[in-house]
Amino acid sequence: MVEMQSDGVSRRKFLRNAGVVGATGAVAMAGNAALAAATADKRAATGKFDDCDYDVVVIGGGFAGVTAARDSMKNGYRTLILEARNRLGGRTFSSEFAGHKIELGGTWIHWTQPFVWAEVQRYGLKLKETPEPFAEQAQTVRIIHEGKAIEPTLDDFIAIAKAVKEYFGEAPKLWERPYDAKYTWADLLAVDAMSGADRLNQLKLTPLQRNFLDAYVAGIAHTTSDRASYADVARWWSLPGWNMTAFVDALGRYSFKDGTISLINAMVDEGKPEIRLSTPVTKVVEQGERVLVTTQQGDTIKAAAVIVAVPMNVLPRIAFSPALDPALVEAAKEKHSGSGIKVFMRTKGKLPGDGKRLGVAGSDHPLNLLVTYAKAEDHSIFVGFGADPAKLDIQDRDAVQAVVSTFYPDLEVEECYGYEWTLDPYSQGTYCSYKPNWLGKYYDHFQKDRGRVVFGQGDHGEGWRGFIDGAIGAGGKAAMRTRELLG
Repeated sequence: MVEMQSDGVSRRKFLRNAGVVGATGAVAMAGNAALAAATADKRAATGKFDDCDYDVVVIGGGFAGVTAARDSMKNGYRTLILEARNRLGGRTFSSEFAGHKIELGGTWIHWTQPFVWAEVQRYGLKLKETPEPFAEQAQTVRIIHEGKAIEPTLDDFIAIAKAVKEYFGEAPKLWERPYDAKYTWADLLAVDAMSGADRLNQLKLTPLQRNFLDAYVAGIAHTTSDRASYADVARWWSLPGWNMTAFVDALGRYSFKDGTISLINAMVDEGKPEIRLSTPVTKVVEQGERVLVTTQQGDTIKAAAVIVAVPMNVLPRIAFSPALDPALVEAAKEKHSGSGIKVFMRTKGKLPGDGKRLGVAGSDHPLNLLVTYAKAEDHSIFVGFGADPAKLDIQDRDAVQAVVSTFYPDLEVEECYGYEWTLDPYSQGTYCSYKPNWLGKYYDHFQKDRGRVVFGQGDHGEGWRGFIDGAIGAGGKAAMRTRELLG
């Protein structure tokens, strides 16, 4: 765990302390036991290609990469994961804060997410509910409206529910099959240029309705609503079944009791690929039936196939020969729109009564959603999501306190904790959200294999892309295509 000072630390110092830059750091790599076991069992005799160091090299140790490596090992290929950070997990990051297990990156899962739910069943992993301890209990909701926090009346909630239904009214038509975009491709292209804010402007909304919808669009896309693709936002609504209850449960109720790292460890323990941490890749060169992978340390590794499982925003860090599809490079340099903040806060004292709290504010507010995460006798844990890192330094307790007070003045923030994915050189953003016009411009260029370089990035594909579920699906499919390639 990184020890955070309540008066804040510089963002660059946080990155250094977190062990993102360089080979060592203050964060102990979660899952050391599984990693040690996997690395000790290198299975040198299992390689199918005698003139290669490894049959398969996987670049990136997030859920997509670990899934691809596990499945490649089970397919009989000697497999190596090269991970730039000093830990596995990618944009998931299990940690602890104020005595509670938290996730600095991806967190929640649901049974409507088939790939990750199958893994939960496969390994018998235990879940917990948010807030912890969980009970069906009353919730206080405050919405920032005309500069003040108000508690909506029953009539207000009825009006908000009507607005939500209207906003997503076209979603069943746009995403009749959320795992098959091409099935409704003409309809999707018809709204491809529309942003989340454009859709808001199409509707006759009261300021209160607009603020609520704007907050949830910003929370979905992890960016301001004017930078989010409406088609992409509608996909989120469609995946759990086009209703608010399933939507809320799928995005914020169930998580791993022992952290996302518990699934990473289970996958590594089963597949036992070799793993090299703190090993950024600088070059990938195809040479006939072999691929040469060069690391930042200057080592060159020969493989029969390479699976690329890094976030799309960092692709330009790697030099590919032959060069990648120019459209793919253009998209990576443009960067997807997921670039918000996530901050955990310990507040003083037990929440009054048995309830929980929710704060909601539009894209222009530093925090769009403020949610009760865990409760204890002498403190509470909240988690907040914001669309724009420039509006709040999540390492600054006083700044976080000021924003929290706009929702609930009685909450006293004792300390705060978060990870800034936009500053991490190996993510350069949070989860992937597409921008307006990206479907028509880039969709057909993503996840296209080339020669012996296979793409299995969790940022792309059908269904729950951008989620843990999408990453597992992408990694598994990349391993299958690699098996078809290598025989």
